[in-house]
Amino acid sequence: MVVAIEEKRKYVRVPSQVKLRYQVLEIPIRSKMKEGKIIDVSAGGVAFIAEGPVADEDVLKIELHIPDYHRAFPERQFFGPVVSLAKVVRQWENSNGQHCIAVKFVDIYTRHQEDLLEYVLRKVKRMK
Repeated sequence: MVVAIEEKRKYVRVPSQVKLRYQVLEIPIRSKMKEGKIIDVSAGGVAFIAEGPVADEDVLKIELHIPDYHRAFPERQFFGPVVSLAKVVRQWENSNGQHCIAVKFVDIYTRHQEDLLEYVLRKVKRMK
């Protein structure tokens, strides 16, 4: 018997070693930006190694830098980080004992999402 598994993701994810910064958004904001390391990224979300756990369904501010952003998108006038609000959808501990978090972007500039999609597509082409 073959059981079909429905893919829930809308976007393709690719592995990446890009660093990111994240901050738990709460009122009042007491937390500082923390460093994380991306496991994989898509135009719809990111999984990363975090400094530690956060509450399920927390909203995070995410900042990530696309490598060689200025070369990949020379027409852009602004080369800062891709910034988004993201909701925690899953957490786990990897085989190295590191805490991992997967988030879904819930508020991202259209241009930033397009840039991430282009970055992912370029990585997919290089992987073939």
